[in-house]
Amino acid sequence: MMLSTFTTLRRVTQALRMASAFVVLAVMLITGYDVLMRYVFAQPLEWSITISMVGLVAIVMLTVPDLEAEDGHIGMDLFYRGFGPRQTAIADVITLVATFVFCGVSGTAAALTSVHFLTAGMRTAGTFNMPIWIGYALVALGLLLAAVMTLLRFILKRQGGDDA
Repeated sequence: MMLSTFTTLRRVTQALRMASAFVVLAVMLITGYDVLMRYVFAQPLEWSITISMVGLVAIVMLTVPDLEAEDGHIGMDLFYRGFGPRQTAIADVITLVATFVFCGVSGTAAALTSVHFLTAGMRTAGTFNMPIWIGYALVALGLLLAAVMTLLRFILKRQGGDDA
């Protein structure tokens, strides 16, 4: 059951990571076009900065759950390499708890904030008004999915499924 849940969610995280790659391409094209319009034709795009800011959030938040699922995030193992089996297990549990709590609490806060901005109808300032809740929803999605993947990966690793 855990392995099938992990596998299904892993497909979702991989799809989100691919979506992130398309967002990278879109942000690069928008930025390039904006630079051309701004400095060559003196007609900057009103919407490029807002879209690029949300795009940067999307790039990170759509990638984080997949990096967590494959244990591909940045790690610090200066001391970890020298630990014995018991110390390694303790360090793994501490890391799991810290990651899960951070992602869970921050993701929940982002989700609540997103709902607040959605119900309040708040939008960005300026001539291009975009709903504020979108950025917070991306943060919530990324962090909450990362929390779930952290927990599932840890459980599977402890059950002997190191392929997870």
